[in-house]
Amino acid sequence: MSAAAASPGWSPDRSWFWDGERWNDAVSEDGKWRFDGSAWVPFTGSRTAMPSPIPPPPPPPAPVAPAPAAPPPGPAAVMPTWVDPSEIERIERERQERAAIAAQPVEPLPAELDWRRAGEFIQYSRTETMPFWKHGYTSLFIYLGLLWLCSPVALVYVWLTEWRLYTKVYRTVICCVFISALVTYARSRYGM
Repeated sequence: MSAAAASPGWSPDRSWFWDGERWNDAVSEDGKWRFDGSAWVPFTGSRTAMPSPIPPPPPPPAPVAPAPAAPPPGPAAVMPTWVDPSEIERIERERQERAAIAAQPVEPLPAELDWRRAGEFIQYSRTETMPFWKHGYTSLFIYLGLLWLCSPVALVYVWLTEWRLYTKVYRTVICCVFISALVTYARSRYGM
């Protein structure tokens, strides 16, 4: 039984099992069965007191820090032997200047020049300065009303709006066709 008691996690009498944090009872509450790690087996002995807690294992040794990397070789180690030493010094000086420039913080652009905030500073809007009757759907409905009620005034109104030239031209043609249709209807209806 001493060989069995030496197995890790079990108390010497095999009545308690250590789970890594605390001791767990391996004997059933009625004292007739004992768990041996794989199945419940009949038990005829007596219960024992809980063993003293097992001290936690020592922490693993700290990992050894890697040796600091060797500094990169200077330009002299990289350059061929036929390069002039003054040229090597110049190259090293330029490398240090570039590193110093790269290390400096970059100043942010003023808000007016920052492309991510471009829409915040636009102050001109064509629709804000234009009267409501010269653009948009309102001008279209005014045009249709004038075309139906007083076509010659609609003809003048077309050229006072802020519509594109193409729109003004084809709506003028529509207005002229509408006026000629009204005149033709009036002549045939009233005999003018």
